[in-house]
Amino acid sequence: MGLSFDPSFFFYEITIALSYLPVVTLLSVVPLVGGVVLGTVLALCRIYHVPGWQRFAQAYVTALRSIPLLLQMFVAYFITKAIYAVFGFDQLTLNKLGVVVVMLTLDAAGFLSEGIRSALLSIEKGQYEAGYSVGLTGLQVIYHIVLPQSLPVAIPIVGSSFIGIVKGSSAAYLLGIIEMIQGTAMNTAGNYRYLEAYCAVALIYWAITILIERLTGVAEKKVRLHMKGGVS
Repeated sequence: MGLSFDPSFFFYEITIALSYLPVVTLLSVVPLVGGVVLGTVLALCRIYHVPGWQRFAQAYVTALRSIPLLLQMFVAYFITKAIYAVFGFDQLTLNKLGVVVVMLTLDAAGFLSEGIRSALLSIEKGQYEAGYSVGLTGLQVIYHIVLPQSLPVAIPIVGSSFIGIVKGSSAAYLLGIIEMIQGTAMNTAGNYRYLEAYCAVALIYWAITILIERLTGVAEKKVRLHMKGGVS
């Protein structure tokens, strides 16, 4: 049998893939936001040598960046199952989606922390001294001077990480979560037209990536234009 491609089924699978965008959004946006917040905290702990927390942040980043995401998901899932067993909880109530979202968030924080730390370190020490000279506290210097000026450097890093999170979220199907790839593949039952299904999913992921890149570029340009007018 020669290779065949059914355009009508391909377009049908595109509509199926689009129906799973809410799942992809949940598995991507929440980890991105949580990763940025936690990653920033970890970066600040390392930059300002916060006693105790500096070593924890260093160990955390090293561990999360070293262990494959899929392995992290499996470890988190089976640890959660073990905890359920210890406390006598019904394992049927275990929220696999919640486990994956938390693990994606923790993983994103490890990678984003390094990028955010680089962005923060790009600010000249003179900016800190200028803030202290006008009576700002350490936290005020970070909030009003350091973070705004580091945004042009951090935005491309965050955008790139977001793309990685979107693609990494597809591994969730191995824990039984029906996401875009698994959802479209399920609709090939009986006709085995996996080529059309996977091409449809690839097209959607490609479009998502292009959209993220465009939005990242627009955000970076706007921030740079704002920074030319001074930091508020």
